[in-house]
Amino acid sequence: MKTKTLGYLLAAIWYSLAMTAMAQDLGPKFKKVRDGILVYTDALNESNCTIILTQDGVVLIDSGQSPKDSHVVAAALKKLTNQPVRYIIHTEPHSDHVLGNFLFAPPAVVVAHAGATASMKQAGLDTPGFVEKRTAQSAELRNAFKGYRMVAPQIEYRDKMTLNVGERSLELYYLKNVHSEADTAIWLPKERIVFTAASVTVKRFGNHRPFVSIPDTLSAIKMMKAFNPEIVIPGHGDPGTVKILDDMERYYNQLMDRVGQMAKQGKSLDDIKKELKLPGTEDWAGKDRFPNNIEAAYRAVAK
Repeated sequence: MKTKTLGYLLAAIWYSLAMTAMAQDLGPKFKKVRDGILVYTDALNESNCTIILTQDGVVLIDSGQSPKDSHVVAAALKKLTNQPVRYIIHTEPHSDHVLGNFLFAPPAVVVAHAGATASMKQAGLDTPGFVEKRTAQSAELRNAFKGYRMVAPQIEYRDKMTLNVGERSLELYYLKNVHSEADTAIWLPKERIVFTAASVTVKRFGNHRPFVSIPDTLSAIKMMKAFNPEIVIPGHGDPGTVKILDDMERYYNQLMDRVGQMAKQGKSLDDIKKELKLPGTEDWAGKDRFPNNIEAAYRAVAK
């Protein structure tokens, strides 16, 4: 029995070392976060794509910023495993998370929250002129988009769904009014990893559409923190610790407090946009979105 246990231990150590070496061989944009789990990320805050290897095939979390990135992920998979992509789980239905589906499905089954298909169609991802518009300025993109077709989710869940693939369990939770029309948080309880969708970013102002609610976003952050995750993988930005959730929670609470105080002082929304500065966000990306964030806070405090 001891010999068998030692064999398992040595095999696990070899697998961990092999995966670390393989991640390094794949290039600097691939980051190993657990054995068999690698995040393809970009310093420019493009959307993340995560590879999850299992005994029964591969799970992808989103499919890349564009098909150009999806091809990079597909090439990496050929080096990592002979197994096919069994599932693609989308954290949101926007184009920078879903355009690469056609490279993997079939055989992959696409999973997302209810409303994802409608969002993709509303954005025109299935229209004849979509590819021409997206690739007009780049021969590289035209080549990457060859064979493109919109692949909508085959499975759409409502509030919660659990997907068991090989030895891994993935819990999907609907995030209401945090970014898109169909946002999903994904929790891996054994690995203690949470995927936050674009409800949470790293030093980056989010795009708050008219239906986005900061109170709902704070509730989503509280829910994800309650998992007590060890690794947090945002929709955009490098993976990290629960500090990512803490920082975003602090930002939204400060934003709500300051906008609320200024509104009570009788300041108009335009006044607040002109005057409000939040210490600690000076080096954040997407500064042009800060007025949009103020609008979302103002909607909440003006109720």
